[in-house]
Amino acid sequence: MKNQFLKRVLFGLLVATSSLFASCSDDDSVGPLPGQEGFFVINEGGFGNGDASLSYFDKATNTMINDVFLENAERPLGDQAQSMSIYNGNGYIVVQNSGKIEVINAENFGSLGTINKDAGIVSPRYFLGIDQNKGYVTDWGADGVTGTVKVIDLNALEVTKTIDVGQGANEMVRLGNKIYVANNGGWGYDNKVVIVDINTDQVVGSITVGDNPSALKVDRNNNIWVTGSGKTVYNPDWSVDEANSTPAFLAKIVNDEVALKLDAASVYTGLGRLVMNNAADQLYFNYSGAVYTMSIDATELPASPFIDKSFYGLSVDPSTDNVIGTEAPNFSSAGTVYRYDNTGKLIDQYTAGIAPNGCAFK
Repeated sequence: MKNQFLKRVLFGLLVATSSLFASCSDDDSVGPLPGQEGFFVINEGGFGNGDASLSYFDKATNTMINDVFLENAERPLGDQAQSMSIYNGNGYIVVQNSGKIEVINAENFGSLGTINKDAGIVSPRYFLGIDQNKGYVTDWGADGVTGTVKVIDLNALEVTKTIDVGQGANEMVRLGNKIYVANNGGWGYDNKVVIVDINTDQVVGSITVGDNPSALKVDRNNNIWVTGSGKTVYNPDWSVDEANSTPAFLAKIVNDEVALKLDAASVYTGLGRLVMNNAADQLYFNYSGAVYTMSIDATELPASPFIDKSFYGLSVDPSTDNVIGTEAPNFSSAGTVYRYDNTGKLIDQYTAGIAPNGCAFK
């Protein structure tokens, strides 16, 4: 981007000297300075449209800067951006339907390379860094159900090993020398969290938690929390077979066993998008059409919502504990990013790309 520094200086002077008529702004032309504090917003785009994008929220100016990947890489991000993780100063953007992971410098947004189908990626979901040389990526496979964990050489940017874990391998967390993989079924069905030893890259166990587990988080006590969508079975007329369907759930895993499992009120009630505050003692999740929060010491689902609205994506800013909800009104027009303080009060909102589904923090 030409004249980046001059543009930033002029923009900063404008912000400092102008009377502000609103508490937030959106800007597609001004890029942040390297090292500027902020966070990324992953815009999924419409499936099959190739219009995924990456936005960046600049905290210094309270500005949402859109299309930062396109601006810096000078090419589109691809089709269906699923997630993004920051590890060792690099951003790993998982683009599922394009079958690739774009690697960028998280400070200056420059492209560092691509891990694609030629390198062994098929239908990737989430990235987890292990050390300076190795990372893991969950992958649904070409059929959408053959769940694997791909071992990635972070220097060569290629797959070195494939670990079979079950159907629809999704989010991962690390605890000690193990990673835990939620098998959410993909286009099929599964009910396990699979355990992989990071030293041997082999499956060493599994935990049956409930139908189609998806999101995982580790709390301050080194217990693992998991949400699952449950299983919906349909009758021949496409009505729900309630007797054979199972509800969504929230569960706690202690010492590789399920110590607590809380089911949603009915098979029609969703529960998901699990995130946690910086102290790792408070959970946030979508439930029954709203965002709820719950202490890790609680033994039942909360009765009242924290924010009376559910979101397509949900995150917590680790530097402020602000809760960030992303809204996708459809998959063809711009979405909105909302920031709330830790009491549930709306701070501000910004326009992002198409179907924003989450955030990544430096």
